[in-house]
Amino acid sequence: MFTRAITLSLLFAQSLVWANSDNTDMPWKLAKSEDGIRIHIREHQGGLVEIRAQMFAPTTYQAFLVLLEDSENLPNWLDKVSSSKVLKQISPNENIVYTQFSAPWPARDRDMVTYSKYQVGNGAFKLEIKDAADQYPEQKGYVRIKSVQADWTLEKLTNGLTHIDYTAYADPGGFLPDWLANQLSVSSAFNTFEALKAQLPQYQNRQHPNINE
Repeated sequence: MFTRAITLSLLFAQSLVWANSDNTDMPWKLAKSEDGIRIHIREHQGGLVEIRAQMFAPTTYQAFLVLLEDSENLPNWLDKVSSSKVLKQISPNENIVYTQFSAPWPARDRDMVTYSKYQVGNGAFKLEIKDAADQYPEQKGYVRIKSVQADWTLEKLTNGLTHIDYTAYADPGGFLPDWLANQLSVSSAFNTFEALKAQLPQYQNRQHPNINE
């Protein structure tokens, strides 16, 4: 069943990494470029990295948002996500969302609670995601992801394509070796964007009541 959830509270399960605001001037380094998808990383204190994923795709803002809100379809394209649900709708474009992730051995499964808000302005679609861990109790069997901060930005170009730009960082919680977190951040982001590119064509005829473009 189609549900309206800003599920990109959706951070890629294993691309969630710790970051420090003092490191925002650190340069981005290209980690992978394949099939029109570019993944960059930026180093931070503690040995972990921040992730940035970019690509061009022929999509409307409405189609992109409808895809993000299709909770039942999430496991088909968002890497490692097992489920997601809206805990509270604050306004038509604001939600509190709970998301669960399946983690590879030896890591434990993760979950997170996030506040999401989207808007269209100056020709661009923006979705901001922030931590809201205090809005839902910790669940047995899951390590709570905290200090979440992520941003999606979509900008239409004159050639019919849309530039999709995603950045994210967070505290994955528990014990996760730096080398494993960094390795998974790149592969998970790439897998998600590759699947996103495949899913978007199915939504191009869909409209969203809150988006005018």
